[in-house]
Amino acid sequence: MELEKKKPNQKGHSNDNSVEVKVEGRTAAKPTEEAGAGEKKGPDPLEKLQAQLEEKTREAAEYFDKWLRLRAEMENFKKRMEREKAEYLKFGNESLLKALLPILDNLERAIDHGKNAGNHSPLLEGVEMIRKEFAGLLERFGVKPVPTEGEAFDPEKHEAISQEESELEANRVVSAVQNGYFYHDRLLRPAKVVVSRGKPGEKKEPPE
Repeated sequence: MELEKKKPNQKGHSNDNSVEVKVEGRTAAKPTEEAGAGEKKGPDPLEKLQAQLEEKTREAAEYFDKWLRLRAEMENFKKRMEREKAEYLKFGNESLLKALLPILDNLERAIDHGKNAGNHSPLLEGVEMIRKEFAGLLERFGVKPVPTEGEAFDPEKHEAISQEESELEANRVVSAVQNGYFYHDRLLRPAKVVVSRGKPGEKKEPPE
């Protein structure tokens, strides 16, 4: 390495501060860092996009699951409303029809009383016709009598009033004190009945 003074300029003045350092015939420059060396790398755009895609996929799955649940709830609600509507249309007259039963009871009592008294007047025949028409009207609305005489006693549709010996086997219905009725497939009123104890001498068993 050698030091070399610059030649004086044309005016004869020299610049003592202008000294160049040469190394092996080349001017040494101050080393510089490589472009970008030491800089921190940011997140990979592709990885960032993949993470966003996964997040949105999870959100979409959650929203879809909520939609399925809501749809199922709406379907169940719709079916329940349809059942309630059908049941209302089917049994909507229950209270009214139940309130009409005592009228039919009174007509039947009047007829039974007249027959027991040996009364066969046209008036009694007229009452019988009214009873038949009234019972037919109720039947058109789905009201039917509960089977009684000779049937096995069933606490689901029979109400035992008393027991007596009869030619029927034990726990059979001997007679009805008050008729019972179904309204479609629903019990509107149980029948009040007399239950057989069985034939005389048979072992007595109370109705269940």
